Amino acid sequence: MAITVSVGSGKGGTGKSMVLANLAALLARQGRKVCIVDLDIGGANAHIFFGLFEPQRTLTHFLTRETENLAEVAHTLDSFHGLQIIPGTGNTLQTANMSYQEKKRLLRALEGIDAEIILMDVGAGTSYHSLDFFMAADLQICVTMPEPTSILDFYHFLQLATIRKALSCFLSQSEVSKTLKQQHFQTITEVFEAAEKIEEGAQRIIQKQLQSFHPLLVINRVTAGSKLNTLKLKNIASKYLGIYLPDLGEIPIDEAVAKSLQAYMPVCEYAPGADASLALQAIAEKLTKVVDLFLSKR
Repeated sequence: MAITVSVGSGKGGTGKSMVLANLAALLARQGRKVCIVDLDIGGANAHIFFGLFEPQRTLTHFLTRETENLAEVAHTLDSFHGLQIIPGTGNTLQTANMSYQEKKRLLRALEGIDAEIILMDVGAGTSYHSLDFFMAADLQICVTMPEPTSILDFYHFLQLATIRKALSCFLSQSEVSKTLKQQHFQTITEVFEAAEKIEEGAQRIIQKQLQSFHPLLVINRVTAGSKLNTLKLKNIASKYLGIYLPDLGEIPIDEAVAKSLQAYMPVCEYAPGADASLALQAIAEKLTKVVDLFLSKR
């Protein structure tokens, strides 16, 4: 059974899809069987990074039940070390209003993909779709940039994801779940207090659930003058959200990235010696260790 890794961000423009495409190519280069699934509803573009401009088969064919086998819409990219990709779909009425049952059907279908690692591009922002797909994976990666607005959006995304993780402890129709969904929280402590008032022992259940939630942080487009205090960010996440935020690495701003996009290639393939490529290689090596550790525990 493949391990699923979701890649999300608090806002668009952080380079999330670029990071995902390069990590997929680098993992495939290691000999891993990798599949990209583009779940960025309405903004699917992961296939463009590999020069696949008009894919004949996309996620739409599965969502509209033209096929029941998700593997049938996968494309194998021989020139990128056998990497597989399931291209995303446009912002049609069908996909924009995807029901809970359809999302569950899609997530179940991922189990039939012949891969070791499935990388899921879940889109940017805090829509229900993005958060649901982000939290459905075994491992999560968050991509942000050092700018204050990007960090603020990232924290908001992380806050909602953490609360969603907390709610997943309870049945959707339970009193705890229904009550908490109607309230707005700034910290996880507020969630604990509200849940405990409704059901004794609820706080302990949530704390246990959050012990397995460690979103991995990637900071993109870093310059010498825009270094982010990651330690402070980790402390804020620990204090106010009750989660540990491991640091996967930083990617420097690099002209080679823009040039690789124009060439429709991941930068790690277009310019392996570029600063951004070397940073992405280091991140991929860290991710490999995390994946192997997860699989050993599974």
